[in-house]
Amino acid sequence: MPFNLLLPRQSRGAPDQAPVRSRTASPPATVLLAALLAVGCRGDATTGSPETPPSVILISLDTLRYDHCGFNGYERDTTPFLDSFAEQCIVFDRAYSTMSWTLIAHMSMLTGLYPTQHGVTEAELALSPEFPTVTERLAREGYSTVGVHYPGWLDERFGFGRGFGFYEDALSASEAERELEVGLGGLRPGWPYFLFIHLFDIHSGVLQGPSSAMYNAPSPYDEIFMPGARALVAGVDIQGWWDRPAAPTAQQKMAITALYDGGIRYTDSQLEAWFTEWESRGLLENTIVIITSDHGEGLRQREARFGGHGGFNEEGLRIPLLIRLPGGARAGERVDSLVSLVDVVPTILELTGAEVDGRLPGTSLTGEGRLPGDWVFASATGAGAAIRRDRKVIYEGGEPKTVFDLVQDPGELDPMTSERSPDRFQREASSLWADAFGQLSSYFTPPDPRLIGELDEETREDLKALGYGGEVGSK
Repeated sequence: MPFNLLLPRQSRGAPDQAPVRSRTASPPATVLLAALLAVGCRGDATTGSPETPPSVILISLDTLRYDHCGFNGYERDTTPFLDSFAEQCIVFDRAYSTMSWTLIAHMSMLTGLYPTQHGVTEAELALSPEFPTVTERLAREGYSTVGVHYPGWLDERFGFGRGFGFYEDALSASEAERELEVGLGGLRPGWPYFLFIHLFDIHSGVLQGPSSAMYNAPSPYDEIFMPGARALVAGVDIQGWWDRPAAPTAQQKMAITALYDGGIRYTDSQLEAWFTEWESRGLLENTIVIITSDHGEGLRQREARFGGHGGFNEEGLRIPLLIRLPGGARAGERVDSLVSLVDVVPTILELTGAEVDGRLPGTSLTGEGRLPGDWVFASATGAGAAIRRDRKVIYEGGEPKTVFDLVQDPGELDPMTSERSPDRFQREASSLWADAFGQLSSYFTPPDPRLIGELDEETREDLKALGYGGEVGSK
């Protein structure tokens, strides 16, 4: 892979064409896959034969921080349903996003590619039609495909809608529920299904106007963790606090965190209701469930402003990840090896018996995992982070800028930079970066993304109101 892959990619505007199948042959069925296929038939919506491959539910809870989940040790009762559900799952303690930006991270989640590979790192670029999404891969295997997403960054213009038989947007969990009723109602009896749900209720809401409180869960969830939280930020320039250095009082900062946590609790309650219903309809039998997030949230933990979703720091990149296998396999197991969003697609392909693509950089989450010296990556245009179990290297323009010791300094409070410790930085950072870049350079290079032009004005303004001014501004 050329060095300039780490720098802004220029799309050559390749013409649309049908996605190609992987040229990698499928491996023999694993013991785990055989066990999954032997679980049996599904319920009333899918009453196929015992040989029917498992269905897949993939849920992305936008902006959910790893350390704000009860099953990961958070002191607030934000996730009572997910805490219980986690007991049925494999829980991954060291899962990382590929970028603290919805567009980039979800493209990795649904393609299995790092940002430097899929190239969709700007609002004017879309996934090459020559590379398939996981939805397209499963559709070729006969899966019914249903997707519900928040509008904006997961729009069809970027390539997210490809392969879906049903792909609709929803502004809230309540709207998503209505769309899900339609989408799930159209499932073909006897066929496995792939259901993708993207919920935005934890994410900051519209930041403009006197009623904005940055995070806007419905009552009573908005003040479940701090009565009076809304009143504490009433009249504040929320957009200003998001975009520029803010000076909240200690109480106001606590209020905003409580409002954020309220959105988590609200989303958790919606999931509980849905899973109860799906269980009663037999939709969870012989079904793989994956619940994760695209990125975390900064909450003004280290920046002077609230925006940015945590950048390349742990609060931005470290995410929750749960996988429930049919039949209760490996329930309650916790895995502390390093994993990434790029591992979601290889996992789905392996467990469903679909054609495995050996070109993908990730690995199945049901396997042995990465070695201690392996890296995972997150990046945007011209900047990124390489993460190992013990180190994180943040780079810009293809050069290391900051190194964190994640063992001695898990909170990333003591960065190593060339300014603070030039000799040590030169010695350690160069070696770490050479190792990381060597791994990154070994991945295959897919076709360039397509140039699709600017967002329409309405979408642009909607995203700006959510705090994405820099990502949608004219270049």
